[in-house]
Amino acid sequence: MIPLGLNEMTVPRLSIIASFATMLMLLFAGIWIALAANTFLSQFEDAFAAIDEKEIQVDGRWTWEATLLFGGGEDSCDSRNGDWNWPSNLASQDDLFWFPGELQCSWLHQGAGDYAHLAIHNVDEENPLPLSIEIDSDYISIDGDGQSQLIEIEAGDAIVIPLRLESEIDALSFTVEVSHAALPTASVGLDVELEQHTIERDRHARSEHLEVHYVVWDVDTGEQLDEGDLGAYAGEDPRCDSPIPWVCYIEGFGWGLVGLDVDDFDPQFESGTTHNIILPPDLAYGGQDGHELEHSWLHFELTLTRLAPV
Repeated sequence: MIPLGLNEMTVPRLSIIASFATMLMLLFAGIWIALAANTFLSQFEDAFAAIDEKEIQVDGRWTWEATLLFGGGEDSCDSRNGDWNWPSNLASQDDLFWFPGELQCSWLHQGAGDYAHLAIHNVDEENPLPLSIEIDSDYISIDGDGQSQLIEIEAGDAIVIPLRLESEIDALSFTVEVSHAALPTASVGLDVELEQHTIERDRHARSEHLEVHYVVWDVDTGEQLDEGDLGAYAGEDPRCDSPIPWVCYIEGFGWGLVGLDVDDFDPQFESGTTHNIILPPDLAYGGQDGHELEHSWLHFELTLTRLAPV
């Protein structure tokens, strides 16, 4: 039998020992966190200090470019500063870049919630590219998630990011700055002139299954290559990650559907709108070696005919 006095003394002693052990653990944890944070900050600073402008330049240009995919219709793009002329033949350019310089683009919107398609191209075939996107207007967001975003583009790749109109507005001039994440002074600008279309629509497609009528031409020759009707997703196509990848279309096709418009009460879809988009090879068949359209720029006319069930 344990005497009562001994039992009463044992409990506080054990508590004191446990408290000291806890304090030691917290002390060691604090030291470990401090060392880890210091190591991270050192690596972070070293990464910023290691950036050499020459490493992210080609012939005096930064190794990325930005554009909207609109083209071929009322929406269009051209030289930002008037310092270069639109190429007479886009596919025959002897250059890594899509365009000879920075651009300005027009965007005709059909109401709040409408979309445009920002395409960014990394021309460096060897190195991924960390970039910062900044929009200088609160009326425009990056896919509904604020005016700034950090991204990384794989070597030699191109991505599309939706820009969304957040408020009703007749006209607006804004700029998209795409800068190197570690060197903000290395920046490519895209000026956009936003204007309201004469007709507004209630609904603007994003991440949903549509049926569209399409016509596609070779941009440089004007030759019509195909015409038909397809069911496709507006934006990222979840079927691309399925066991049957043959249902996955070229990347730019799905992104070109984002922002197609229709009225809510229109069972015949007579109010479905049309996008004219220009796709560079990187967003079309450029990744398919040996394809007859591997180097071709494509002009798609995409008309919404129905919101389709998944």
